[in-house]
Amino acid sequence: MRVFFLRHAESRSNAATGVVSLPEEHGDSLSERGRRQAAAAAALIANRLAISRIVCSPMGRARETAEPIARATGLEPETWEWIHELREPPEYSRLSGEEQQRQRWSNRMRDHADDPHHSPAGGESFADIAGRVDRTLDRLAAEDVGRTLVVGHGIFLRFAFFLTVLGDSFVPADMDRVWRIGSLNCGISTFDFVREEGSANPADIDGWRCVSWMAPTVGPEDATGTGGGGPGN
Repeated sequence: MRVFFLRHAESRSNAATGVVSLPEEHGDSLSERGRRQAAAAAALIANRLAISRIVCSPMGRARETAEPIARATGLEPETWEWIHELREPPEYSRLSGEEQQRQRWSNRMRDHADDPHHSPAGGESFADIAGRVDRTLDRLAAEDVGRTLVVGHGIFLRFAFFLTVLGDSFVPADMDRVWRIGSLNCGISTFDFVREEGSANPADIDGWRCVSWMAPTVGPEDATGTGGGGPGN
């Protein structure tokens, strides 16, 4: 079974300079460039991927990314409430840019590497995010709807990658490794769920496999994200 994961298009938070995140009421919508990215991704997906359904995060930037894809494919997005972005403490987005970097989730998790359940008031722990990703992968495998497109978020998708590759060996101490893979706005990643059925070939794994990671769906002039040409971190 093949599943496609699409990171949302550039949000206003992504496009903002000097901060990690704007308050949700200002940052959780697409920038002008993000709208162009979503339109380009929709055209590519409709013409080349033959998706069978759309599953979407409840957050505004993901829903806005899914809208042109829905129009192009005639598929109504299905919202899974638990595939939202990592939840930071309520006051996080109102901190200065410097303080946001200091308290960023990866720094926080690395500083509590021996406790995957550590979280500040109102924020999520490493175990919380991993649990949401596991729930998503388990449901996708159980429902067995091939060529599902999941529209979600960069950190969530990075966790999906590392849990697929490392399994239970993925721990908070690995946070620095998370930044060693890029995350493009409207980058599309392909995962397969397979059963080895007793094969002696070690390549015939049992479970999830990452086939491709963050393939661009937009031209280089509009590429943003870690490894892209613009801000979109």
